Amino acid sequence: MYLNKIIFIFVFCCITVTSFADELSGVDVSSPLFTNSIDENKYPMHIIQKDRVDSFRSLGENLESYSGVSNADYGPAIGHPVIRGLTGSRTRIMSNGSDINDLSHLSADHVNNANLHNISHIEILRGPASIFSGAGASGGIVNVISDEISGTNYTNNKLDANYYSVNNGFGHNILLKQKLLKTNIFLSFDNKKLSNHNLPHNTLFEDGVMKSTLSNSDYKEQNMIFGTTFIDDWGYLGLSFHDNEGVYGIPYHAEEEEEHEEEEEEHRIFSRIKSETYTLKGMLNSVPFVNSMNFTFYDSNSFLREHEEDSNATLNNNKTSVSTKFNFDNDMFERRLLLQYARTRSPMNNAYIPTSMSYDRSIAFFQRTLNRPYELDLALRYEFNSRQSSIQRYGDTSINFGTSFLYSLSNSLDLYLGYSHISRSPNISELFADGSHGPTQRYERGNNQLSREVSRSAEIGIITTYKDIDMDFRVFNNDINDYIYLNDRATSTGGKTDADWTQKDATIRGYELSLSKTFQLSNGAVLKTKISNDDISGVFDDDTYIPRMVPSKTVLALDYENKDEIFSVDFTYNDDQGDFSSLETKTNSFVCVDAKYSKILSLNNNDVKLSVFGENLTNSSQRNHSSFVKDHVPLPGVRVGLELAFGYDL
Repeated sequence: MYLNKIIFIFVFCCITVTSFADELSGVDVSSPLFTNSIDENKYPMHIIQKDRVDSFRSLGENLESYSGVSNADYGPAIGHPVIRGLTGSRTRIMSNGSDINDLSHLSADHVNNANLHNISHIEILRGPASIFSGAGASGGIVNVISDEISGTNYTNNKLDANYYSVNNGFGHNILLKQKLLKTNIFLSFDNKKLSNHNLPHNTLFEDGVMKSTLSNSDYKEQNMIFGTTFIDDWGYLGLSFHDNEGVYGIPYHAEEEEEHEEEEEEHRIFSRIKSETYTLKGMLNSVPFVNSMNFTFYDSNSFLREHEEDSNATLNNNKTSVSTKFNFDNDMFERRLLLQYARTRSPMNNAYIPTSMSYDRSIAFFQRTLNRPYELDLALRYEFNSRQSSIQRYGDTSINFGTSFLYSLSNSLDLYLGYSHISRSPNISELFADGSHGPTQRYERGNNQLSREVSRSAEIGIITTYKDIDMDFRVFNNDINDYIYLNDRATSTGGKTDADWTQKDATIRGYELSLSKTFQLSNGAVLKTKISNDDISGVFDDDTYIPRMVPSKTVLALDYENKDEIFSVDFTYNDDQGDFSSLETKTNSFVCVDAKYSKILSLNNNDVKLSVFGENLTNSSQRNHSSFVKDHVPLPGVRVGLELAFGYDL
């Protein structure tokens, strides 16, 4: 049934590709988002390579050490990226250029479906690139890159196996990549199971009790991915299927509850997730009037069931999208035209959000200069968004645009200027919520009178090299009209805190500074050093503070590489956060030390990699100010682990 649907949409897209009507669709671009290589130092972005990603950690945890990026956690299973103080619907999570369909943008307690196994790298995009790629991405885009659908042939047939253990948890992953004539085949299985996480020895709860573990913080997940791609001179055509299942506890309630065995799950608050995603993607090299054309069909169903002692709520997201991207390149310009349409059906049962439908239509254009003494990026995006429930309806149109300018003042000094105007339509939770939400212990009320949120962000940066020291310094100011946020009240309904979705004008400003230097040692080894510091402040126009704004952060990263061994250590200092809203509390500063040592061995001409790692080695007490539950859910204490990876050429 799904295959028939995919084939039908593919044929339909090819027939109608020259016109933009309501039937054209999608929220996807090819991966990577741009064909040209992008210099990390010259654009407002980061590129995180595979060896810097730990699959047992959440997406937000993996990114929080990079300048301008933080993590909003809700226990060990959930970690949402925060880019320059913005998260949720403002920071879009993508997989290979397609929006990941899950429910994480609707509430802080919902896990995202980003699969970090078998990836090649992660891109963090801001500025014009994010405007072109995704709707409402005023924070930016996190794009997780893998090659289950690949436009190039696999270089060799490969079987990889991975096993890791951390504290009382474990996980494993198996990957098969096979090239058969003109066809790539990709198959992977992975699972992980993490027990309740350990707490630092000095963690004290409000009732005066010290605890060594945080109950109800366990997590288990399993994934299966299949992909196949046919490649020929005319381009490629690929199909993939993702299946994801998981269960995670809601540790907000850890103070009141004892640790429960798995057979007693019905007596605790936890969530069960399941998603199935089908993707058809391809590229045609010979298309009249253009260099090439990319197309994507995407169909995904995401299911979340919140279990409480006295009630269960079921939330669903079924998203279908189609996108077509035309590539117009020459010696002077890189140009892209993107047509997108997406329909999201959200049936809810006994949930705090009613059943709803969403439609998103957009057309976007991107241009980048090439072979000039300067580099100029320009992005334009027109959107029409509609949201409707059984009793309410919302519709909106917007024009988004952004530009960035990079000019070389000398061989070692570049000046960067950027400006963006981005509108974001309210999501269905912000508009239609009206009910008790057990996992967050809030009674949430939406507001169908919310207007679109408009972000106007300006940035200036200096990128330079002096005596082999690379420096990147950026200052930004983001004025946001009608900033939408969940406002906690001092009252309650049914024992849960009243919280209303409302909006105020706000300003977020800050800076990012990074210094890096590479040393060539006498024994042939390489020592890479990097220190970064960022600081962000967020205030409303009435001089009150935006809730859950991230504090200042300083990171010192050291990486030692010598032939077949790698050693890395990160020192992170998180400053205290004394600028908080009326119902928040101050968050104290803390220092975190993470380290990892890897040794690569050869076994019958195949690589065997053995790694040992530790996190929060000082076992310091830590609380994350950007978290909804920081006062109830401390960050983990010391975590140590072992990883064993095998790679075989078939």
